[in-house]
Amino acid sequence: MRKEILITILLGIFFLQQTGAQITTTKEAFQAVPSTKLPYEGIARESLIPPRASVFFPYKVWGNKIDTSFWIDCGLTLSTPIDDGDCSIFRRFVPTNGQYFVGVINLGLVDYATKRLITATPDGEFIDCLEVSVFGYTRTGVGITIKQWKIDADMGVTVYQVKPTSTVPIKFEDTTPLAKMNAQRIDTRYQIDETGHIKKIKETKYQPQDYMILDFTGNRNIWDGKEQPLVP
Repeated sequence: MRKEILITILLGIFFLQQTGAQITTTKEAFQAVPSTKLPYEGIARESLIPPRASVFFPYKVWGNKIDTSFWIDCGLTLSTPIDDGDCSIFRRFVPTNGQYFVGVINLGLVDYATKRLITATPDGEFIDCLEVSVFGYTRTGVGITIKQWKIDADMGVTVYQVKPTSTVPIKFEDTTPLAKMNAQRIDTRYQIDETGHIKKIKETKYQPQDYMILDFTGNRNIWDGKEQPLVP
């Protein structure tokens, strides 16, 4: 995963060189990213799926409308704010069901990254955002993903998360691939409407069970799990 992030950084440098000028507006950032057709799955190493891009995203022009921190634990209870420049947009989707941009930004450092789906007006003004992916590195340098996502052609978004049941934070850097973790899978369905706003539709929780950290490494996807849904 560190290799993925390094390549993403290099791609960002390349795209800035190609545009011939520094990106100063969110509209310019969206327009500098090649379009990706829907549907789309946020699989492991998704930043390397063509068309590849990594363009600096000037998030500060949106003020405090978007959370610019990234998580450092599996339960998403401990976060750290990013430094200047540690935010890039690497995906823009088409077509949409309205007049708005929709893309994905990556926030974090080499050892941690949180991705957020964002929507904006044709002029680059903020509309809405949704956290869709979280990963970090274990003590042994193995990357794990505990939140993933998919977006359908009808602009439906499903976020898949595995949430530890422990009340004590489990930091990525304190885990190892063979360590066990009791956790609960949670699938949450959202819909992006014609105005670009993201609305929660439903949530499905599954029976908590013991996992190995290894279950969230490599090319393994949360949605492939065989967990049993809880009866309403």
